[in-house]
Amino acid sequence: MDRVLTDFVKTLRNANIQVSPAETLDAMEVIEKIGYDNRELLKNTLSFTLPKTLEEKEKFDSCFEDFFNVQPLQKKGLFQTREPSQLSGQVNSDLAHQLLEDNQADIQLSISKAAEKAEIREIKYFTQRAVFSRRILDIMGVGSLEEELSHLGQLNENELPSDLEQQLRNQLTQLRERVSDYVQQQFLLHGDVSGERLREQVFKSMNMGQIDRSYLHEVHSLVRKMAKKLSNLHSRRKKNFRRGKLDIRKTIRDNWVNESILFNLRWSYKKIDKPKILVICDVSGSVGAYARFMLMFIFSLTEVVSKIRAFVFSSYLGEVTDEFKSSQLEEAIESALSKYGGGSTDYAHSFSDFLSLCLDDLDKKTTVIILGDARNNFGPDKAFLLKSVYERSKQVYWLNPEGKFRWNTGDSIMNTYSAYCTKVFECGTLEQLERVIYKLLKTAA
Repeated sequence: MDRVLTDFVKTLRNANIQVSPAETLDAMEVIEKIGYDNRELLKNTLSFTLPKTLEEKEKFDSCFEDFFNVQPLQKKGLFQTREPSQLSGQVNSDLAHQLLEDNQADIQLSISKAAEKAEIREIKYFTQRAVFSRRILDIMGVGSLEEELSHLGQLNENELPSDLEQQLRNQLTQLRERVSDYVQQQFLLHGDVSGERLREQVFKSMNMGQIDRSYLHEVHSLVRKMAKKLSNLHSRRKKNFRRGKLDIRKTIRDNWVNESILFNLRWSYKKIDKPKILVICDVSGSVGAYARFMLMFIFSLTEVVSKIRAFVFSSYLGEVTDEFKSSQLEEAIESALSKYGGGSTDYAHSFSDFLSLCLDDLDKKTTVIILGDARNNFGPDKAFLLKSVYERSKQVYWLNPEGKFRWNTGDSIMNTYSAYCTKVFECGTLEQLERVIYKLLKTAA
């Protein structure tokens, strides 16, 4: 049976597209008739044969583009060939010549061919990425190139690196990154048969700042799923509230005249106020990636908590709630980051802006969530502003994307601000974020 087709069917199954053996045989007949030359014809024909539901067809389109990603790069001419480098005559290895000529299409094709020899489609587990990356680089001839660079380094031992050596080292660094990205993509395509669950587990445990933006759509789906899970838990708690809890003391007292036979049951109810949640996100360069996922998650919770307002800041603060309600989520996030991100972090100025916008809304039903690394570029902290927020609110939570070992190092003033927080959390992964938001929903109501 055609190896390419069987690998593609495996990729579809990893994405939870149910493909039966009979449908695989039908696809084999299709390929025998039309081949692989006409990419659009192949995609359209297989889309009639393999996926069945509308959701599966959407997943099929994404899988097809990712699986057959080499051919369009060559045919559409997205990579432009450059003139050969004048330095290429000074090196011997084929890989060095290829890197110096900087023909991106050839380099991409070499990566794909080396990956095929390394049997990249046999990758199963997340921990195998480094192994396959090394295999691909070895097949491409990185070993010979490293020896050549070592020789060049010895020749220039007491001097600055030559232009040739520096250029090759830069190109090699870029090659390693491209191979790593390629292996990551292939892992997401060809991982274990529990592919979607495995990818979700990987994304949840990865540091949010290291998740590639090309996977934002998939992570957004995961975030929505996480939010729905929390929504169900929150709804169940509200349903229990409506049903009430049996009040034993009142029931026994009211049925004393019935010789303690419990004819009339009495229920106790606890009033649950609708909470108000105000989110303040640092979107400066150091935490921009974390803020993206935090905002994505918070606004996926709007079905649970109706009163959510969001603010973002770097050097000054602005509200973005209306943008999220009127635009597509991805567009709104990009707009917020481009409008308010990029400046030097100034917590003092941002807390001042926040109080001027929300002072009247802060009360004992308000939960304030702050996402940031508490790095203030050695500026004034003006902690009394956060103290004002803390005294007026029901609770203030600080979510710091950095590991605790980095708190209070350099320009971090986490200790100063944590004095005016109900609780502070390390929150660098989606898994940690999910746990924190669950706690917030439990205590905010």
